[in-house]
Amino acid sequence: MIRHLRRLYRFLLLFLCIFTGLFAGLAARCSRRPEYWSQRWFRSLLRALNVQVEVTGLPARTGALVAGNHVSWLDIALLVSAKPVIFVSKAEVSQWPVAGWLARSGETLFIERGAHGTQHLNEQISALLAQGRSVVIFPEGTTTRGPGVRRFHSRLFAGAINSHRQVLPFALRYRQACVPYVDDQSLGQNLWALLAEPVIHAELRFGPLIPPAERRDHLARQTQRWVERSLSRPPPWTSTQSTAPAWNPPTR
Repeated sequence: MIRHLRRLYRFLLLFLCIFTGLFAGLAARCSRRPEYWSQRWFRSLLRALNVQVEVTGLPARTGALVAGNHVSWLDIALLVSAKPVIFVSKAEVSQWPVAGWLARSGETLFIERGAHGTQHLNEQISALLAQGRSVVIFPEGTTTRGPGVRRFHSRLFAGAINSHRQVLPFALRYRQACVPYVDDQSLGQNLWALLAEPVIHAELRFGPLIPPAERRDHLARQTQRWVERSLSRPPPWTSTQSTAPAWNPPTR
């Protein structure tokens, strides 16, 4: 009974959040830096779902290629709430109801199939990085349950090399087993499970900036090694001393 009431309450909060997101999307379309409007909206989404996150490391103030592991669609909300960023996403996201429209309003870059698509995408990433803006990539190419990571593909690291920008690595993990968005699960099924949770605990750890290398595969390996080392450490919720408060993320 309590789970059903919680779902109903969270669903109402989520509905209000989506409604305000339509206005945020309109504001983003008229803004020179739409990622700042995305940041405001995703923070309200985290509050609606009662996501509590412990953040370590200070996101870079300047533009950087932000790269790390991928667990859930919630990763996007956590990252953009910590730092105004532009995402690289799979093309089908652009067709999602509401979320796809918000993604397009926030200047999300969509991956097209084929070598030509990758070349064009790297040109777009390089141009944004050169402007001092930050772009997020998920080099595994898919979501995973963890705790380990899959091999980081190197092709999108070319944007950092071409624009002479550094890479900001990050590592993400969640306490609740229902969070990973994997296998054949639909977005609706995943969201339905999240709505029943009293609280969702997450950890977002940023690493030191990695200078651009001459080879993109070397840059990808450096980033992956840092993420693997970070995820090998005990999560904050395993310590009896840790009581992670609701996060009030810094504005960047």
